[in-house]
Amino acid sequence: MADLKIQALETERVAQCFPLVHLTAPGMTASAWQDFAEEHMALGSPEPNGILVAEKLGGCILGLAVYSLDRDPIQGRTLLVKNLIAHDYFASGRRQVEHALITAIEALARGKDCRALHVIMPAASVQLFPSGLHDALESEGHKLSGLSYCKPLPPMDRSFHG
Repeated sequence: MADLKIQALETERVAQCFPLVHLTAPGMTASAWQDFAEEHMALGSPEPNGILVAEKLGGCILGLAVYSLDRDPIQGRTLLVKNLIAHDYFASGRRQVEHALITAIEALARGKDCRALHVIMPAASVQLFPSGLHDALESEGHKLSGLSYCKPLPPMDRSFHG
């Protein structure tokens, strides 16, 4: 897609991503997204975490990838992408957004001297776009390496009971 640009998300544009994030995380509020994104981009030592966005000329954000650098005990330095979201109203456009983001995160991983690239898909993206991102990842040489499970934990009651 000639009019698609991949770039780092700037803090002042975090709110623009919320409609896209809300597609895969309908329970997330705009303020929770804002807090998460700003904190995520501010964290990181020695290198920063970040968020890449796929943007059409004119400013419409159609995809994002939330990433951080990690160390895997087997593979070493790894780029970990916890949220990879791609959307376009037309399926052919979505495929272009997916491939552009996948190419960009691979280039980022190589540029940061990573030995592996791990992508964790949100469950909602599997339900929303059943084959798109998975097919796109596989067509770019990614292999399924495991599953990720999550058990939500309620906050602990820290009050003193004597």
